[in-house]
Amino acid sequence: MAARGWRFLAATPAILLLAAAPAAADMRLLAPCDGDCAVAVYGGTYVENSMERILLTDPEPPWTWDYRDDHILALTLSRQVATLGRGFTVEAEVGLGKRFGRQSETEVWGAAYLRYRGFPWDRFLVTSVAVSTGLNYASDISDVERNRARDDTGDRLMHFFSPEITFALPEAPDREILFRLHHRSGVFGLVSDAWGGVQYGSIGIRYRF
Repeated sequence: MAARGWRFLAATPAILLLAAAPAAADMRLLAPCDGDCAVAVYGGTYVENSMERILLTDPEPPWTWDYRDDHILALTLSRQVATLGRGFTVEAEVGLGKRFGRQSETEVWGAAYLRYRGFPWDRFLVTSVAVSTGLNYASDISDVERNRARDDTGDRLMHFFSPEITFALPEAPDREILFRLHHRSGVFGLVSDAWGGVQYGSIGIRYRF
């Protein structure tokens, strides 16, 4: 039951994006940025807790997660490509990350983020939440990922599902602090037979321009 719930949770962003695509008339991928583009840098520490446990079976705040001596440093470029109404937008993102510590692989990814803005406290602290669906490719298969794989081999290509929350001051909404659970996995075999991947509790900054 938990596995089915996790499959649905991971697939939800893709379902919403596909359903909304015909109505997303405000597409502007090739238009001038005008505040729609962003660059972000973040760093994170490996989280041993499963995504299933964190979000479904036993939700816990980030400061109680089981962190390990392994890290990632990442750079992303993104832009808003569609407005769906009622506070929802779609962003396209490409990213580059480097692991260091127990692992040393490089990651690249492309993803679509479904973001919501419009919380009642935004006049005090501008807040957004977002979830992604996309693909993440690693330069090699680490021992950590191989040990988490159901077939003990792992996979370089996995799904990229990395929920995040951002905060900004009302007087500087283009400068955000972001908290992201950087996560790649096979989604219980839905995307890759490897099943398990890696994830990092991350914090960083984003500048929108």
